[in-house]
Amino acid sequence: KKKKKKKSKTKNKTKDRKEKQHEPKNEEEKMKKKIRAAKRGTRSELSVSKGGWTKHGYAYDNANVLNTTNLKSKAGIIERISAKEVSPEEFDRRFSLTRTPCIITDAMDHWPCFMKTLNSKGKEDNPREWTIDKLQKRFPKDRFKVGSDDDGYAVRMTMTEFQFYCDEERNPDYGCKRDDSPLYVFDGSVFDKENTKELEKDFDIPSYFSEDLFKYVGHKRRPPHRWVVFGPPRSGSSVHVDPLATSAWNALISGQKRWVLYPPDKGLSKPLLKPKGIGLDGESVTWFQKAYPMTQTREWSEVGGCPKSFDVVQNAGEIMFVPDGWWHAVLNITHTVAVTQNFCTTPRFDAVYRATRRGRPKMSKKWLEKLKAKGRQDLYDTAVRQPRRSEYSENEKTSSSSSSSSEGESDTEDADDRMVRLKEETRRLAKHGGKREREEEEV
Repeated sequence: KKKKKKKSKTKNKTKDRKEKQHEPKNEEEKMKKKIRAAKRGTRSELSVSKGGWTKHGYAYDNANVLNTTNLKSKAGIIERISAKEVSPEEFDRRFSLTRTPCIITDAMDHWPCFMKTLNSKGKEDNPREWTIDKLQKRFPKDRFKVGSDDDGYAVRMTMTEFQFYCDEERNPDYGCKRDDSPLYVFDGSVFDKENTKELEKDFDIPSYFSEDLFKYVGHKRRPPHRWVVFGPPRSGSSVHVDPLATSAWNALISGQKRWVLYPPDKGLSKPLLKPKGIGLDGESVTWFQKAYPMTQTREWSEVGGCPKSFDVVQNAGEIMFVPDGWWHAVLNITHTVAVTQNFCTTPRFDAVYRATRRGRPKMSKKWLEKLKAKGRQDLYDTAVRQPRRSEYSENEKTSSSSSSSSEGESDTEDADDRMVRLKEETRRLAKHGGKREREEEEV
């Protein structure tokens, strides 16, 4: 009996020793373990231990997509306007009604999250400023969403863990420095949580977008609409069009972002912008590396008949306005922090209501009742007058699977025609070694 007791004790001791060996030795080791878990959760198809997150070597690419020195916008320049000079009425007339994107300056100088204040020693000291380091000091243990797992559940990290992930000096091997497409915080729940809802007091809704008709639906019923977004270089959002025909504003508080936008076009659809067979993985940096160059060719615009892109770099203190129906992709050039919101205003109510009626029929009914009760008879009449099918709704996208099949067929048919033309031109060029005739080059 004594021998058996001794054996069981020694077994327990060896088990404890093995468990202790696998336990993180200090706080940094614990955070590294959390980072690995977050990576496995958000992208289970990549092996963390076998270098799946660094296999493309985008962090060391000589033709880096973060280099915007010679960036050219083929479709023209995105206009920059000052909030001090352009009135809301003029903005509606020039940009909202015409669905024209622009960058707004001089609208954030008074925001606590952006203001530059000096302390008694003359150094900048604003604890409410939004940088990754300062957010970590305010919310060290609060958890922010960095993605979703395979079952659709949110994957979260504490602000301390995410700040450590972004710190290239303290964490050069397990952080964002080498990752092809780093983790990216995109969280809309922060404005509802007790500890982080104070962030809503750090900024104002820009005057151009103060009207948001979705507010009449009610906070719980309305679709997700406002997010805090921040992350390191090479993180971002792959090409997409915003749902329910909503427009969006994106206020950059720190860092730099690269934007590419494509104007609304009946034949421009997902199969063209996200073609299969070229190795896309849903990540922004991969799209910029592999798909974006295709949209800059002569075959894309002249042969395929697709719209040229608008390219622009957004700086800290600037607000990007993205009208409804515009395909766009965003890539963080540096460590960035921003706040963004989707909205609906009177000038574009008809389009948003059409999309909402198809994508969220129950919500659209409640919405219409609320608008009428709030005295917006004009909007109610506009909605009632709309036919079930409209020529204007052909190119409007919804986030719901209940969108009409005829709409999907017309988009696919047009996209397929363009895809065939592009493939034919590619084969023709391949036959001649990819060379064009001099006359074509000059054209």
